[in-house]
Amino acid sequence: MPIFGGASVAYEPRLVLTGISYKTLNVDGRERLAQAVPEPERLAQRVVQEGLATEAAVISTCNRFEIVSVGGEGGGIKSFFQSLLGASSAQDEVLYQYLDDSAVRHLYRVSSSLDSMVVGEAQILGQVKQAYQRAIAVGSVGSHLHHLFQSAFNVAKKVRSRTDIAEHGVSVSYVAVRLAEQIFSDLESATVLIIGSGEMAELAGLHLCSRGCRKIVVANRTVEKAAELAERFGGSAVSLADVDRVLDQADIVIGSISIDRPILHRAALRSRPGDKPLFLIDLGMPRNFAPDLGELDSVYLYNIDDLSGIADENRALREAAAHEGELIIEYGLAQFERWRLKRSAQPEIVDLRARVQEICMGEMRSLIAKTPGADEMAAQEFAYAISQKVSHELTRILERRQGDEDGGASPVLIVSSRDTSSKT
Repeated sequence: MPIFGGASVAYEPRLVLTGISYKTLNVDGRERLAQAVPEPERLAQRVVQEGLATEAAVISTCNRFEIVSVGGEGGGIKSFFQSLLGASSAQDEVLYQYLDDSAVRHLYRVSSSLDSMVVGEAQILGQVKQAYQRAIAVGSVGSHLHHLFQSAFNVAKKVRSRTDIAEHGVSVSYVAVRLAEQIFSDLESATVLIIGSGEMAELAGLHLCSRGCRKIVVANRTVEKAAELAERFGGSAVSLADVDRVLDQADIVIGSISIDRPILHRAALRSRPGDKPLFLIDLGMPRNFAPDLGELDSVYLYNIDDLSGIADENRALREAAAHEGELIIEYGLAQFERWRLKRSAQPEIVDLRARVQEICMGEMRSLIAKTPGADEMAAQEFAYAISQKVSHELTRILERRQGDEDGGASPVLIVSSRDTSSKT
């Protein structure tokens, strides 16, 4: 619910955000979507090329897939998204769409980690920035999305710096390690295999080290990159081809590598003693481990959705900080709406300035025609100068009025009046 008052305004061009998230679609559905769209930035480019929007960017993470677009009709983007999901009777339940100020608010909440599975986690802002940069690279971003994403980054920075949300925030990697602690009370004696060398893999390794784990093996496509990460943990490195060789010694395996199909199947566990417990944490999207591994005796398989229960542990601690974050988001939204109002008024302002100049020039020409010997050039320059001054003053008046109508008052006063009215 908006905190700062005012009715929603329909702008041209429209801002539309269409997507799915962990709240609406389970890991199976998100995995199918991730496999169907391996290069999200190309999808953004396609949206623009097919005329569905004039600008577009795609945010694709393990927990959400969203198209942020400018121009076109929301219905066109929604139908396009439905084609990506494939035939499903439950499409209307899993797919959401926000327009204009609701779309801006949602993007701000996502960037500020207020809409994350783990509220307060820091990785989402980097993922949103990456989506923006990739869209720029394929040329699907224009002035509206430039301003929108830059304002989202600014709002997210304020939420993290001005509230305690980061203090109580945790990452998905942290949650995975907490889950490992519940199963293996003594991580010091556990052997951990981390598949992947990206941010989530690195965070998982750091959390493991902080919990006393001393035996960490990192596997990656590039052994050099795996060795670089393993050095930070005092561990060792292997290539992906050698995973099966070290799997028998592992107690915990964390999968966090970008790949189009599972890399760990039943056959890989054939030589493993049946009574030796194996804890598998799949942080990949698409998933790194075959889902049927969880059916094996002594194998405990958890995917990204299974971590949500532990993610709720700090929810109470983060609620107050999240409320403060919502206030910052609403004020940021008011500023963005003010920018859109000014931008939407630009054509009218240009027409106004041209009309004022036309009137001034017409009046001066009539005066010159009635005044023999008048200096026509000087008169035209005089008329032009007057038109510019009058246009400038009229523009300032219009912009001030737009500011007043769109929440130009102090945010403190607005919040105070809102709080007072809610108690009456």
